[in-house]
Amino acid sequence: MKSLFNKIFELPVYIHLLAVIALSIFSVYVVLKYIDSYTNHNQAVFVPDIRGLQIEEAAPLLAQNQLRYTVIDSIYSKEKMPGAIVELTPEADTKVKKNRIIYITINAKSEESKSIPDLTYISYRQAYAYLKSLGFKNVEEKYVSGEYRYLTVGVEYKGELVASGTRIPLSEKLILVISDGNIEAQNDETTIDDKTDIIEGDTNWF
Repeated sequence: MKSLFNKIFELPVYIHLLAVIALSIFSVYVVLKYIDSYTNHNQAVFVPDIRGLQIEEAAPLLAQNQLRYTVIDSIYSKEKMPGAIVELTPEADTKVKKNRIIYITINAKSEESKSIPDLTYISYRQAYAYLKSLGFKNVEEKYVSGEYRYLTVGVEYKGELVASGTRIPLSEKLILVISDGNIEAQNDETTIDDKTDIIEGDTNWF
């Protein structure tokens, strides 16, 4: 063995150089073959159009194309069937590699709802912003007589004040009932009238 190594090292330098180049080319070839195998090179498929289908119906179609899926989101639309697939990424007919994950958005079976918070005795601007932050899209204002100006009295839904904690669909219309502060002026007028009556009454006594 020792003599074999000695013979190898006794070879001309250019032979060593050729051996190194050959070994490098072989290594690159092996690495590229491994990468092709790992990334499924030249093994592309088209994403089937599964929009409008239920997950149970779409799963076999994806499996036939050697694709995986995961549901990442849900939205609500009255125009779509509950549970139907409405969006997918990558989109239908996109060319992708086998074993790719398809991200799916489905139509929720019921509309999302949120609980109405207790908004009494806070400014209407705060109350309005709070309802919007919860996701309520249709919030209107209604002013009523009250002691303090621009103070929230409550939330009205379908003509009635609702108790805090009541769950209401986010797309429904809410009426934010706000005090306009006019009750103070009314009280002042009543006080003046009362004083006039007392003065007139007192005059009758004399």
